[in-house]
Amino acid sequence: MEHVAITSESSDFLFAYGTLGPKDSDEARRDGWTADHVLGRLFDLGPYPGLVDVGREGARWISGSVRPVSERELRERLDPYEGVSDGLYQRITTTTRSGSRVWVYVYARPIPKDAKELTARWRDEREPATATDFWDD
Repeated sequence: MEHVAITSESSDFLFAYGTLGPKDSDEARRDGWTADHVLGRLFDLGPYPGLVDVGREGARWISGSVRPVSERELRERLDPYEGVSDGLYQRITTTTRSGSRVWVYVYARPIPKDAKELTARWRDEREPATATDFWDD
């Protein structure tokens, strides 16, 4: 599966697998999120997750949510939140399991040696256990 830098392609959808995603099913319905997956490797970096190797060999399906997004929201709100200009994350496009073309933020720094690789989903331990468990895999 291919992926490109933010200057090459466009999408009208965002794939979120961590702190950008909905906190519960009510928020998901209200804000137009749907469940989906992207191929990658996911690491628990403590207060947030890091997705790497999107679409690469050896990757697995990572659970997340998709919603419509505007270019303006990406540039003005989400890129700054994700630290794109600081090199923390990079925004790329990829294709989800259901075939949607989406923007996704991938971790742009080396993965810390003590980071735990996750099998499919990141759970924010600061939130109630059900906060990100509302999608069926």
